[in-house]
Formats: sequence, C-alpha cells, structure tokens
Amino acid sequence: MIVHQTSHLKIFLDHAHDLFIVSWIQSPENATIFKREMLLFKEQHQHYKVSKALWLHENFEFVMDTTINDWTETHIVHPCFELGVQKFAFVISKDVFSHLSVIESFDGLDIPSFPKHFTSKEEALEWMLNDTPLKPSKNNPTKLIYDGLDSDGHPILKFKTGGDVESILRKLKSFKTHDQQQAHTLQRFQTLSKRERQILLRYMNGQDVKKMADELNISIHTVRTHWRNIKQKLNIHNAVEASEFRSFY
Repeated sequence: MIVHQTSHLKIFLDHAHDLFIVSWIQSPENATIFKREMLLFKEQHQHYKVSKALWLHENFEFVMDTTINDWTETHIVHPCFELGVQKFAFVISKDVFSHLSVIESFDGLDIPSFPKHFTSKEEALEWMLNDTPLKPSKNNPTKLIYDGLDSDGHPILKFKTGGDVESILRKLKSFKTHDQQQAHTLQRFQTLSKRERQILLRYMNGQDVKKMADELNISIHTVRTHWRNIKQKLNIHNAVEASEFRSFY
C-alpha cells in the first residue's frame, strides 16, 4: 500500500517483505526540496521501521555535492540504520552523472552495509527478497563507440564495458574527467600564435635553438622570447611538460 506521496516522492509499503519501495515521481529541483522529501521519508521509516528499502531513481536528476552528502549522512543514513535498515538498493537514474553522485555519497561512510545498484526493479527485488548472490561480471575492455547522430544532429556515443553498474559509472566519470581536462588543455593551446605553435613543436621534438632560428628565419633571441611566452601561456616549465599538447598537431 502507498503510505506517502507528494509531487516528488512516493513510498509503497510491502508488509509481507518488510520493504519500502521509494519512487522519485519528479526529481527535486534544489537542495531544499531534496531535504524536505528525505525528511518525510525518514518520518515514514520511523513509523514503520522496515528492514529493507528499494529506491527507484529513474527520474532522479539532482546532483549531490559534499554539503548535501554530509547532511544526508547525519540526518538520513545513520538514523535509518539505527531504526533497523539492513539492506537497501537503488535502480539507477537515466541521468548517470546524478546517480554517480549518489554512489559517491556513500564513499568513506562508517555504516554496517552499503547499497547495491541495479538497472531494473526486477533485478533489484530478486537480490533484496531472495538473497540472490550477484553474478560476477566479465571484465571486458572498455569501449566508447560512435553511433551516428540523433534527430537534433547531436553525436550518439555508446559506452560498453564489463563489470557491475557501480564500477561502470565510476569508469564513465573517468572519461568525463579526461574530457574536461582535454578541453582545458586545448583552450590553453589555442592561445598560442601560429609562430608559437611552430616553435613549441620544435621544442617537443628536441630541436636546438639555432636550428629553429635558421629554419624559421628569425633570430635566436626571438626564438627564446617566443619560448618564454609559450611557457607562460601554457603554464609549463620545460619541453617535457609541453608533451601533453602534442596531440593537437
């Protein structure tokens, strides 16, 4: 039976299995709404004291930051364990980075058990109700595959890898982090003039200053001035550090 429902959150009580099934009808738009809904959940948990909880996060798009994580640990996670929670799980959000923030919110917590993360409600319930052990996943190599364009002309990328859902999402974050780092590196590289890019490439290839000056028909002093400006723009100190920009040639 449904024991609680707002425009954002619905809680279904399965008496027979001592279980809450919690659904996000609509994702919280901000921290205030998130905290309000979580406190309402805790009120129901204080009343029914279930031992299991399944969170259906398909519609959840709220990204949890460190402030929210600390609040949730203090006001929700530890109190729920004190009230008797023994097992809980999540069905992941369509917004994978918001769900990754949920996964990371449990990192480093001192709690009796940690949640499992699933791609379907059926799979999660099978584990929760029947103590079905999780099947070991094949550790396949990670692939990022281009799959054409969507109806708006945006590229579609498919991420294929082995492992459980949690490890897959953590791998996906590493791709995102690398992409952000590459974007920042490219932004710095684009501040260089055409001449500075020519000189940078020669420094990376180990060419001496006199040869650079001869090939570019400029003075040694000018080469050194360009190199000083390059280091300042790229925030590097030597040709070895410059190697991260080689991929842009």
